[in-house]
Amino acid sequence: MPPDSNLSDIVQTLREELRDQLAVIRQSHDRKLAGPQVSAKLASLIDRVVQRLFEAALLQLDQKQADALRNDIALVGLGSYARRQCSPYSDVDLMILHQNQDKDDIAAQLRPLTQGIFDIGLQLGHSVRTPAEALQLARGDAVIGTSLIDARLLIGNRELFETFRSSFETMVRKNSKTLCRTFLDARATERDQYGETVYLLEPHVKRSRGGLRDLNLLRWLSFAEHGISDPDRLYLAGALSKFDYRRLQSARDFLLRLRNEMHFHAGSAHDLLHRAEQLRVADWHEHTHQSGLLPVEHFMRDYFRHTNHLWQLVRRRAASLQVVSTMTRVLEPMLGKNIDGNYRVGMKSVSATPHGISKLKEDLGEVLRLVVLSASKGKHIDHATWSTLILASPEFTGEVPPKVHQQFYELLADSKTVGEVLRVLHELGYLEKIIPAMKHVRCLLQFNQYHKYTVDEHCLRTVRKAADFAKRQDALGEAYREVADKRVLHLALLMHDLGKGFEEDHCDVGKRIVEETAQLLKLDEQTTEDVAFLVHQHLVMAHLTFRRDTSDERLIQNFAREVGSVERLRMLFVLTCADLAAVGPGVLNDWKTDLLADVFARSAACFQQDDGSSPASKLTAYRDAVLRELSASERSDAWFLRQVEALPASFLAGSKVTEAATTLQRFHALADRAAEAWCVYLPETKTLEFTAGVSQGSGRGGFSSMAGALSSAGMKIHSAGTDLLDDGLLMLRYVVTDPTSPQGTTPERQEEVCRTLVAAVDSDEPPKFPSVWGADQAEASIQLSALPNEVRIDTELSDDFTIVEVFTFDRRGLLYQLARKLHDLKLVIAHAKIGTYLDQVVDVFYVTDRARKKVVEGARLEQLREELLEVIRLKK
Repeated sequence: MPPDSNLSDIVQTLREELRDQLAVIRQSHDRKLAGPQVSAKLASLIDRVVQRLFEAALLQLDQKQADALRNDIALVGLGSYARRQCSPYSDVDLMILHQNQDKDDIAAQLRPLTQGIFDIGLQLGHSVRTPAEALQLARGDAVIGTSLIDARLLIGNRELFETFRSSFETMVRKNSKTLCRTFLDARATERDQYGETVYLLEPHVKRSRGGLRDLNLLRWLSFAEHGISDPDRLYLAGALSKFDYRRLQSARDFLLRLRNEMHFHAGSAHDLLHRAEQLRVADWHEHTHQSGLLPVEHFMRDYFRHTNHLWQLVRRRAASLQVVSTMTRVLEPMLGKNIDGNYRVGMKSVSATPHGISKLKEDLGEVLRLVVLSASKGKHIDHATWSTLILASPEFTGEVPPKVHQQFYELLADSKTVGEVLRVLHELGYLEKIIPAMKHVRCLLQFNQYHKYTVDEHCLRTVRKAADFAKRQDALGEAYREVADKRVLHLALLMHDLGKGFEEDHCDVGKRIVEETAQLLKLDEQTTEDVAFLVHQHLVMAHLTFRRDTSDERLIQNFAREVGSVERLRMLFVLTCADLAAVGPGVLNDWKTDLLADVFARSAACFQQDDGSSPASKLTAYRDAVLRELSASERSDAWFLRQVEALPASFLAGSKVTEAATTLQRFHALADRAAEAWCVYLPETKTLEFTAGVSQGSGRGGFSSMAGALSSAGMKIHSAGTDLLDDGLLMLRYVVTDPTSPQGTTPERQEEVCRTLVAAVDSDEPPKFPSVWGADQAEASIQLSALPNEVRIDTELSDDFTIVEVFTFDRRGLLYQLARKLHDLKLVIAHAKIGTYLDQVVDVFYVTDRARKKVVEGARLEQLREELLEVIRLKK
């Protein structure tokens, strides 16, 4: 039998054996064998495959060549494969080490090995190097350097391998500090690409902060400093505390088992823990719904707990390796400052003296004092003091003294430091000693598409976002600066979501938590009422602004009456904006800020006497101004008089007098059943506003048709509104961005889209939406995650309209599909508002039947709900 034929038989046999053995190992995994043991079995399986393919490659050579190759090279495993921590579909990383032989000859002779690894279904990464080449590359490339740390001889010349290994260890010892810095910098770059926080809600198990790569980083740093990478040996050598060792091993076991499961289930290298996968893995972990938490929330809390522990170990390790320059050592004694003999403010950090360390271990008030000192000086707490604080935190189990509670409440007043102080206190584990409810939300997942962060991270970010508003030169910045007592606002911001994770509505639970916390902090009755109100009602202003017809002055007046005072309203405005900003990047944009600011200003005016500055007076004055802008003949025209009165307050509030008059003039020129559209660029919000009018537009589906036309043109709709004026005149407005034109939409394109909008009215041709790379996969992920769609119908809030609210996940053409369905159900959309939060949308429609009557019949409402649910359910 020819050699090549024999090789193909071997490859086929190994492919089958690999498949069968993977199935056996998966059975062990399914029987709950620990992650490290499963990984070790996988590594041993790959060892056997590689060794047999190596022997098969030698059989393709004559005896002399085979003997020479066996003696002249060392086949070396690298990375996770080498340290026996690989997952089912991890890459197989190999280095072919040789002694100055011809590299091309070696590659050709071992091609049956390298090709065979691919052919049996493994992913190979390999290199052919001399020891000198490997060492030189390791000095300048962190990826290569770290892969060599756990290098393991598989087969070949042991002396060659040991010589390389000895030279590598010598090189590492001589360049220990430089290599540590290189490893840390490389990992920081990778980490930033995959998530800047441990609490990212769709983390990458390997590369995100606190993931397996940080576990590896700790091994690499230990090897560079101590010459040992194995945690067991580090613990026995006294280089790793018992506390850290247990956390490290627990995180390793959890993450390896999780990654093995993800690979086995996917049948490929799958490391992104997206929402659908979280649901599946939570079920696999056999978590149940209890204590107000979904199974997936229990699972993700465990995940974040382990990754946070790893990240804390990395941070402390990195801090301990910081190199102090000669200049700093010389200047530190002269420029550093001692504080009461307990603390020292140095050039770069704040530290505790031995006497200060003793006080920190016993007095929570001293911990607060040190953290505030660090934040106020803008200098981090040094490694030794930080380690003392984090290890001492579990020991503070007694009742917190009243003076410490008072001390905490007072530190909330400083806008410049409050965000950093709260972050550090939470990270060290002390914030929950003072605000006990923080313990419940630590690492608590918010399993919806609104939020990007865990509850605790979101609350902390909300405080920081609000404090940043002080720098803004707009209505929001002014409102924050004018808040009389920042302590009240900051406490409400910190606590606004602490009621999550219980069976009841989180706003109701949050109110009770505030009342309990207020007793601990010894807050007076008025302060308690203010904080409780802000927490209990923290969603009200956003719901009013983004889901209701704010042109209805009764809604504004009722809202102002419920709030009760301008100061409370001001704090609620800031809290609402900060809450949105902390949800995720880009959620609070200029357009939403302007809408909230408008509601704030109009609501605040309700507290003033009617001296001409009330909303009703302003609206009347504005309509009069629009009439004066018209010509004398137009002012005497009954059509103009009716339309000026019919213009919604939301339109008037956002338009100049000349713009409102011009809009009416363009509408007046419309022929019967005709349409016109135009576009204006809004530089403040960097958006385009399309305005359109349709004569006799009621019941013709104009709103849905134009929404479909905009989506077909590649526009991203951020806001949409439609209003029926007098005489059946339909006014439509869409605020959009144009992702296809990042440098700005040209006037020619604006005009083209306007023509498309007009042509869409009464068109029987359905819109065609452009394909977006990755969109289908994202929609499939949402479908698999089984997160709820919801349709709410309200017949009580408005006297004239049935209000339909749709909660679902954003996708191409969604607004068109919903509005078209309402049109097909013979409903008229009198007003509409849409809002997008990350990937979730809330679309609100004020509708009547074709006879302009509110829909109230139970059977028809149920049909409406079911038909809309059918639209928003993704097809499988």
